[in-house]
Amino acid sequence: MNLKYSDEQDKCYGVTGMAVSLVIWDADDMLAHIDMDADESVEFVPEYYFSGNPRLSAKVAWQYIVKHYQASMGMMIGNVMCRHHLLQHKSPDSATRKALLECVEQEGVESCSLESDEIHRLFDRSYSYLDRVFAHSGVQNVVRDFARELQEQRTLSRGDVAEMLAALRNL
Repeated sequence: MNLKYSDEQDKCYGVTGMAVSLVIWDADDMLAHIDMDADESVEFVPEYYFSGNPRLSAKVAWQYIVKHYQASMGMMIGNVMCRHHLLQHKSPDSATRKALLECVEQEGVESCSLESDEIHRLFDRSYSYLDRVFAHSGVQNVVRDFARELQEQRTLSRGDVAEMLAALRNL
């Protein structure tokens, strides 16, 4: 299963799905800006790339890393969910779900030392939640507006993203 973008509109909706996921996970403070013309369309604040701090306890540091892993997982799932629900008008098929799980499973083991069952539990919860989110007609209206603006502007600051997606917090 190929998770790559098929065209510019597909990429725009994928990036939109990532932004929506950050807002829904209340992790939009990790976002620096979005630039559709950059190699990495979503740029994060330096704190996102946390690699450890000797002043933090091991437990606190691990919780921080797991929080980022969950946000990354949510962005990956949101990217695919948004593209499928808004452009194909359906949920992703089982092959796409399996490809997503394989990607997040490897990252969960490498970055957080999570066991497979823990990863599957986190993934299943995130996947089903984001499937419902992107199937919601109110969310779809906000997503369409955001994607249209992103395609026109090409770059958005964290403040722009927060302002444009603020309506999600009321749905």
